[in-house]
Amino acid sequence: MTHTKSEEPLEPVAEKNSPIKKGTVADKVRYLLGHVRTYPIYVIGTGRSGTHWLGYSLKDHPEIRATIEQEPMFGLSTRMALNPALEESLFPRLVRAYKKQLFKSAPRLYLDKSHPNIWLAERLKEAFPEARFIGIERDPYATVASMLKHKGVSAWHARWREFPVPNRFLGITPEMAQYYDTLPLPAQCAFRWRAHHQRMTELQSTLGEDLLVISFETFVQETDRVLATLNQFLGLKSPLRKPEVKTETLHKWENQLSDEALQQIEDTVGFGPTPVTR
Repeated sequence: MTHTKSEEPLEPVAEKNSPIKKGTVADKVRYLLGHVRTYPIYVIGTGRSGTHWLGYSLKDHPEIRATIEQEPMFGLSTRMALNPALEESLFPRLVRAYKKQLFKSAPRLYLDKSHPNIWLAERLKEAFPEARFIGIERDPYATVASMLKHKGVSAWHARWREFPVPNRFLGITPEMAQYYDTLPLPAQCAFRWRAHHQRMTELQSTLGEDLLVISFETFVQETDRVLATLNQFLGLKSPLRKPEVKTETLHKWENQLSDEALQQIEDTVGFGPTPVTR
């Protein structure tokens, strides 16, 4: 599975001698007996929307143990997102993998950043009733600009014929299959953003209070406030550390997209660009 390193704001600067509480043998036994409360946290969204940054902003908290795009979870999640027919055979494997991670994590909470889980959220909630989900969304113009810069991300669009249609991951409907190859890449990426945005909106209804959706732009501009919201949502006893923030990530797209690309994105998402206040 091909994926690229993020150009999103840097992960938190780890404090020396961070008091990470690792589970003891006794903790594991109590977990197996149901005496230790732990649950999974899933970070979801589309590629290049800030999921990496969000995952790294949470992973070093002493009450959390995290995996970031780690196998087999990431590969299984991605394969099912691209081909729902594989869920019958692969989803039980994903559940077993997460159960192992929960055991390793106890008594800490367990966080996984496999963002294609956005397409499996209801099934994960059924398998793990106490699961929490954190979604992150980014402006479509910034997201598409970032997709275009990363070959590993944009390559999915060239490979679309390898997967069934409709393709929920790429936002391809059966009607679109007739002309998808003729669409310019910015429009293809914008359809992917739109599909994930619609899915996130749907999940806000189906998951209710177990899903927290944050804005990438707000996380950059009002980091302390968003961290406080995350802290409360997860019920953490100690505050999350503030990550290093690169505010220039809010404006890069303005110099990366041509006028033609801007129009192609607008035609797809239905609204024009809104430059972020500097």
